[in-house]
Amino acid sequence: MRAHVLLLASLACTGYGRIAETSRLEVFVMDDSTQQEVTQQMEKRMQLWAAAGSSINLCKRQTANPSEVLAKLLLAFNPVGKAAVSMRARRVNMSPRMSVGLYYSTSTGNTETVAEYIAGAAGIEDYKDIGDAEDGEVEGHDAIIVGAPTWHTGADSERSGTSWDEWLYDKLPNMDLSGKKVAIFGVGDSASYGENYCDAAGEIYEQFTARGAKVFGMTPSDEGYDYTESKSVVDDKFVGRMFDEDNYSDESEERAQAWVEQLKGEGFM
Repeated sequence: MRAHVLLLASLACTGYGRIAETSRLEVFVMDDSTQQEVTQQMEKRMQLWAAAGSSINLCKRQTANPSEVLAKLLLAFNPVGKAAVSMRARRVNMSPRMSVGLYYSTSTGNTETVAEYIAGAAGIEDYKDIGDAEDGEVEGHDAIIVGAPTWHTGADSERSGTSWDEWLYDKLPNMDLSGKKVAIFGVGDSASYGENYCDAAGEIYEQFTARGAKVFGMTPSDEGYDYTESKSVVDDKFVGRMFDEDNYSDESEERAQAWVEQLKGEGFM
């Protein structure tokens, strides 16, 4: 593979490359070629460049660090000092932090408590009630975590008794979430409302997937709680991570941390 780079480029050199102090930089990146093939091609190019009067420095390394290669390129074309170049190289090599939004709504405060655990584990500082989300804010994130309690037990829709009931049917239908990463958590009482445990999480799943969202973080439905039935179970799994602050509050923070690690492992964040 041969790449012609004008003046300066970000480069990941996995095999052999060369740095030319001229107005044009020619770089080779070889994946499967043999050393002999690479050397022959490089020598041929070096002869051509030498004939043209260019100063060439051949760099040969088996495992090149992209930051080091870029630093050499920067020094060749813009000698502003090693410290500055090193910093610029590291900055180019870093990927930007993914934007993850966390939205919840609550009636008794339990869902907010769980949201705080999740935010802490995920390093999310700006999390809020979905009713306070501005237009376009949710769609602007790379991934979103959403959570709700269940209040209207047995209901086919508007099961949370919170701001979600209005938002899901007034705001969400106007959004295109095709391919958007979504993780869902629910908070319920598995003892007193065991026949409708975390039903609202199932409603959120239905509405978000209808808009094209891709759900991450599904968990086993037969572990952790004693309940009879739940609309948040799809294909024998919870649509996300369910919590019970009424009966298992001492386990919530640990569950939140484990779930966040699961989401990271799935490539959610």
